[in-house]
Amino acid sequence: MVLGAYLLVEISVTLEIAAWLGPGRTLLLLVLGALAGIAVLRWERGAFLSQLSRPDPLYGVFLQGLPERALRALAGLLLIVPGFVSDAAALILLIPRSRQWLIRRFTTRWAQHSPDPTIIEGEFRRVDDALLPEREHGP
Repeated sequence: MVLGAYLLVEISVTLEIAAWLGPGRTLLLLVLGALAGIAVLRWERGAFLSQLSRPDPLYGVFLQGLPERALRALAGLLLIVPGFVSDAAALILLIPRSRQWLIRRFTTRWAQHSPDPTIIEGEFRRVDDALLPEREHGP
């Protein structure tokens, strides 16, 4: 039902813009939007692969940037979808402040619903075992 409503809104907005701009300009804008979406996805893929190809990636930093990358990739996909409503949503997702707001909003919502972490208290001490083989240090 939601998908049907979305498609109806997308089609009606596109037809209104086509009536205002003409079919040729409307089609040109839709094609340019799709090309921009492809460019965004290629950019994100390149940034993702370059981060993975680093010799010693910092996984904490990598994981922190994952929601940003996911929202930018979603923006690229929305730009590829024909229609101006999806393009407007994609442009909103391409604005850094709106992405940060969405990430904050969802992380605080998930943090409220997550159970408290289990904490196990204990002590430890390091014991050198003479029976274990010596490990070489170095690259």
